[in-house]
Amino acid sequence: METEALTALPDSLEEFYEFGLITEELDVIKSGKEATAYLCRGTPKLGVPFAVAKIYHERNHRNFKRASVYQENRVILEGQVARAVKNHSEFGKQAEDALWVDHEFEWLSNLHYAGVDCPEPYYSNARAILMELVSDEAGVPAPQLQHARIDPRLAPAMFERLLWNIETMLSQNCIHGDLSPFNILVHDDRCVIIDLPQCIDPRFSESAYRMLERDVANVAKFFARYGVAFDSPAYVGRLWDRWQRAEL
Repeated sequence: METEALTALPDSLEEFYEFGLITEELDVIKSGKEATAYLCRGTPKLGVPFAVAKIYHERNHRNFKRASVYQENRVILEGQVARAVKNHSEFGKQAEDALWVDHEFEWLSNLHYAGVDCPEPYYSNARAILMELVSDEAGVPAPQLQHARIDPRLAPAMFERLLWNIETMLSQNCIHGDLSPFNILVHDDRCVIIDLPQCIDPRFSESAYRMLERDVANVAKFFARYGVAFDSPAYVGRLWDRWQRAEL
């Protein structure tokens, strides 16, 4: 484990221990640009044998590019918090960090309820989210799409299901914004979308269409290697028109 990640563990996971949700951290699953995901042992109270604790890095260790794009028109309702964030005070920085966690937890909750193939969120605090582990029965985490072994015969159906997920997310006014084979897991020939802190609401973002185009293009490019032919620009145009008509 990385030294920085280890030192972040006690404070970040303390509540999960206190509430009797986990008993120990077992391993690092993934260390990314904004967070590290840990494999944890669950408890009977949690109801599952294993879970993922996603701990956001401290601001000075984070490498989250284009944050301003993802924060377009994100509303901070409480005046004191809004002023602190705007003034970049220490409290404002802490509040802004917590907003990223809250943002991902809220989207995970909404999208999971809507039937999107994403992990079920269990609990969160200011630095971490405890969520479903996508794995086999032994607790071995599912591989990223980029590194998974795909049966070419199943690739078209997997791609169609991913498009359904993108469409369902858009119907919930959500665009992933950073979708790629590196934040899609494969489990039982099913793709599971992860890493949603940067999700945007297309009703309030000038970058929404461009980011939807990029998400679709990324997954289409991956499945093209399996012979799946797809016109991404035409598809996005039709999908966007349908969404706009539904929003009128």
